Amino acid sequence: MDTQTQKRFKIWQWRTIIVTMLGYAFFYFVRKNFSFAMPGLAAEYGISNTSFGIVMTIVGIVYGFSRYFNGILADRMNARYHMSIGLALCALASLSFGFMPYFLGIPIGKAPHILIVAFAILLVLNNIFQGSGFPPCARLLSHWIPPHELATKQSVWNTSHSIGASVLAILCGFIMANMGTDLSNSQQDVDKITKNYVTTLFKDDVKKSSEEINKVVKVCEPEKVADGYVVDVVYTLKVSPAKQDTITYNFSNEKFIAVKEAVDKAKEEGKEIDSSEIAAECGIDKAQAKATQAIVTRTEHTGAWQWAFWLPGIIALLGALGLFVFLRDTPKSVGLPELESAKTALDSDTPIDEKTRKAFAMKMVYKNPIIWGLALANFFVYVVRFSVLDWGPKFLTEACGMSYGKAGITVAAFEIMAIIGTLVAGWVTDRFFAGRAHRTCLWCMVGAGAAMGAFYMFYLNPGMAPDWALIGILAMAGFFIYGPQALIGIAASNQATKKAAATANGLVGIFGYLSTAVSGFGIGWLADHYGWNYVFIGVIAMAIVGILIFMSLWGVSRDGYEKANN
Repeated sequence: MDTQTQKRFKIWQWRTIIVTMLGYAFFYFVRKNFSFAMPGLAAEYGISNTSFGIVMTIVGIVYGFSRYFNGILADRMNARYHMSIGLALCALASLSFGFMPYFLGIPIGKAPHILIVAFAILLVLNNIFQGSGFPPCARLLSHWIPPHELATKQSVWNTSHSIGASVLAILCGFIMANMGTDLSNSQQDVDKITKNYVTTLFKDDVKKSSEEINKVVKVCEPEKVADGYVVDVVYTLKVSPAKQDTITYNFSNEKFIAVKEAVDKAKEEGKEIDSSEIAAECGIDKAQAKATQAIVTRTEHTGAWQWAFWLPGIIALLGALGLFVFLRDTPKSVGLPELESAKTALDSDTPIDEKTRKAFAMKMVYKNPIIWGLALANFFVYVVRFSVLDWGPKFLTEACGMSYGKAGITVAAFEIMAIIGTLVAGWVTDRFFAGRAHRTCLWCMVGAGAAMGAFYMFYLNPGMAPDWALIGILAMAGFFIYGPQALIGIAASNQATKKAAATANGLVGIFGYLSTAVSGFGIGWLADHYGWNYVFIGVIAMAIVGILIFMSLWGVSRDGYEKANN
């Protein structure tokens, strides 16, 4: 290229990077908002962790296959139309989710099957459309960025995940803590929310309230009492491996009002109050104090979860319009030449027949053992990543006793450190490993496993570390885990070359989202039946397996361009 052409190419290269970064960040606005809505949905409609896990597993697998088929489509379609239309459809699905109880005429209480099915259908549709987010970006970046710069520049691009998720975390944390309708003075509504809470979430509170309790064996179905908001709840507990006992908790109008007054007083004084202080002030058990405090919060912000779908949906619609206006396709679409350092046998001014294209994809993707190794590694990377990203707001509020606002800040810190970690990982790959992204992934996975191990240690010893230490540890997990999340896609693009980059990333993505069988249903089931303790053990085990897979890939080459031209 001459000097003028090079200058113009650079302008378009960075325009493409920035526009697709912002566009993909908007996809996250209408994808990860469901995680922040889950506590509100659980309280208002009694949806269990297991049910949430099943839904997340289904939609995760749907998204994985959608990414795969959209990857095949992206190698053949104009990225401008592909991304903008897909984002607009995701935004409409998000807006519809928030309106669904109104459409079906369902008030708060135990969710009927029709509402859960409607939610599931909308989430499935959303994740089908979500598949049009990353594949067009993978194709565009491999056309606009040469292989020896791809790790650094695509790592810059890959911060779009974290930018979108961190801004969303702060926005949804604010929404859940400040918006919604205050129904705390409505005995009927408080009754419904309390019954949902004690049947779906209170078990873990009871288990953690005494070190002597070995296991919660049985929970009776609560019933409304005549003189209060709610219920007597009887638990059969295994106090030791050989002994069982029972304990009864009564959630009464009087206790609810006492806790509400304590919480409201703390708010007026501008401070947070934890369950230990409430237990001492109101003369009740710590587990009951924690549960009642959560019920107070949920009744004061009923319906806030709907705004967690509406506001991001509106923002995403505006983002889709921006994509259509500012994005363009490959260099050829704006009169620029293709990159010389990324030439393949398919680079030609004449149309490529479908048989030749399929043979190239078969050679560079489906019969490439390196691609399959990266795909398997991606499974375990995504288990660790989604365990924090999807369940973070729930286990931080339920297991660690954080407020909505602080939980949102924690997830945002996870994502903000992920931005830094992604940039560092990309720079290290090009600077020290000559573009061999898989080598950087190994060290990142070691760091992520160590961070989750440290978080688990503090979880086992409540009070051992202040909240800021827990936030810092989870932030370091984000710093490390997003390196492999970004670099696996970069490695797949380089190994498959620009002509099959989207297809390769689609295949690798299937494995990433098949992981939701573990990070979705698996974690939900473990949390419901054994508590969050076993969840953390499982996540650490997944990180160790990921480390072993990256070790096996240490010696592979940087890219597949030599193979593609042989």
